[in-house]
Amino acid sequence: MIINMYEQQCSKYFKYKDFIECGETQHQTGIKNYPLDYRTFHSIEQLAVTILDPVVDQFGQIKLTYGFCSNELLLQIKKKHNPGISPQIDQHSGYERNSRNTYICKRAGFACDFYAVNTDSLAVAKWVIENLSFDRFYYYGKSRPIHISIGPEMNSAITILETLPNGRRMPRNLKKEKFFLRQE
Repeated sequence: MIINMYEQQCSKYFKYKDFIECGETQHQTGIKNYPLDYRTFHSIEQLAVTILDPVVDQFGQIKLTYGFCSNELLLQIKKKHNPGISPQIDQHSGYERNSRNTYICKRAGFACDFYAVNTDSLAVAKWVIENLSFDRFYYYGKSRPIHISIGPEMNSAITILETLPNGRRMPRNLKKEKFFLRQE
C-alpha cells in the first residue's frame, strides 16, 4: 500500500514524509497530503537522491519549504488566493490527478523548494547548475528558497524571478553562462 511508504527513507538524508509534510499551507491546515500515484513516490525519491542528497553533501543541512502538493492541498492553497503558485507547470504534484481525473501538472516529475541553512542561495544555485541534472530551476534571490525539479525532459531550464517595484515577480529565462554572471 502506498501510504506505508510515508515513513520510509527515500534517500540518504530524507524520508517521503519530509516532502509530504512540507509547506506553510500544509502545516496550517494539517491536511492529509498523500500521493496516490506510485510514480509520484518514485519521482520524490529520484529528486532526493540525484539533487538534494548531493546538495547536503556539498553544503550541509538544507530546509525544505515546499514539497508535495496533492489535489486537496492545492484546493486549500487556491482558497488563500496565492498568486505565486502555478500548479499546471510547477511539478509539485508529481503524477497526481485533479477531480476531473486529469494531471494537475502535465510536465510530470517532481519539484521542491529549499534553501541551504549555512549558504546563500546564489552559491547553491551556481553549484547545482554546474554539477547536477535537473528539469527546471527557478531562482528568486540570494536569501530566498530555490525551486528545482526533475522530469521526463530534464531540460536544464533556468528561470530567474525578479521582483518589480510594484511587488510583482517577472520571470526571465537565462542560459547557464548568463546565470553565472549574477552577483546578487
